[in-house]
Amino acid sequence: MEETREERAERIKSGKLREGWTTGTCASCSAKAATYILLGKNLEEVKKVEVELPVKDRTACLEIFRAEKLNGEAIASTIKDAGDDPDVTHGAEIGAIVRFSREKGVKIIGGEGIGRVTKPGLSIEVGEPDITPVPRKMIKKAVISAALELGFKEDEITLEVEIFAPEGRERAKKTMLERLGVIGGIGILGTLGIVVPYSTGAWKASIARQISVAKESGCDIIVCTTGRQSEELAKKFFPYLPDVAFVDVGDFIGFTLKYAKQKNISRVIIAGFLAKISKVAKGEEFTHAKKSSVDIDFLVSLAREEASDEICNELRRANTARQFAELAKSYGLKNVFQKVAELAKKKCNDFGIHTEVVIFDFSGDNILAYAS
Repeated sequence: MEETREERAERIKSGKLREGWTTGTCASCSAKAATYILLGKNLEEVKKVEVELPVKDRTACLEIFRAEKLNGEAIASTIKDAGDDPDVTHGAEIGAIVRFSREKGVKIIGGEGIGRVTKPGLSIEVGEPDITPVPRKMIKKAVISAALELGFKEDEITLEVEIFAPEGRERAKKTMLERLGVIGGIGILGTLGIVVPYSTGAWKASIARQISVAKESGCDIIVCTTGRQSEELAKKFFPYLPDVAFVDVGDFIGFTLKYAKQKNISRVIIAGFLAKISKVAKGEEFTHAKKSSVDIDFLVSLAREEASDEICNELRRANTARQFAELAKSYGLKNVFQKVAELAKKKCNDFGIHTEVVIFDFSGDNILAYAS
């Protein structure tokens, strides 16, 4: 029986998250299915296809959505299931067209809906389709496996595999791929073959990609924002910087600073709101609400120099950083925000990289503090 929306919500709330498959796994299964069809298997025999994953002793068995043989080439596709991860490619058709080639081995190219790399800094050469190294290996291995299974020798294989995603161009508009220089569609990605819902690994990989592209594009300064709203404000505050200089780091401040140093970025600007910046000021490298809540007492302690005991008691009643900020502003307090920014800057500089910190007003009209 299919799970209802309410049942799914309850399961996710309880922490029982369902894994999914990467675009790399989907492309591999599609390529293997199309190889089977091209080399002689009946369409009825190719209902499900199993491929090996990069994770030891794990395989993926996916249903084939489309299977055709036309004009000397075979087409197969799967529908991507991202599990409980809020993945923009969830439900997308990921397919492969396999045809004979004059070149020996397995040649992989990008087709409809697969983005093409136009900027240096990624693990793929400029001009190539955004099919990253691990999926390339998976696709090649899956195709060779199918051919060997049908009696072909490896040195007899001369196949071209064209990966496609019909909705790729539209779905890519909901990602930051264009900023990274990936134009015209989605990427075929994944290092494990599985999608772990809300995984830190995926976030860190995204941050690393963004910083690498920024560096290779000539950016020595990057602006690290903690979400869409802070990014929009940061772009208004730093209009002279190119889009590629803005990096969405979410809650991963510590990882970002370490990676930026590794990439020899000369200057990092952390731009966000009081809630997350106050956590950075306390030395927290990961600022997600599940790990820690905003420490109102900490903020009150920084306000003591300019606030009476009575005002401090009022501030202590705040339930959120936003409420604290509104109360502090209503009492004319300004230094507290600058202190938070300065402390956050000091903690970030401890990573060995020059850092500046901007705290935006929740209204979005101006900034509360800037530690340069």
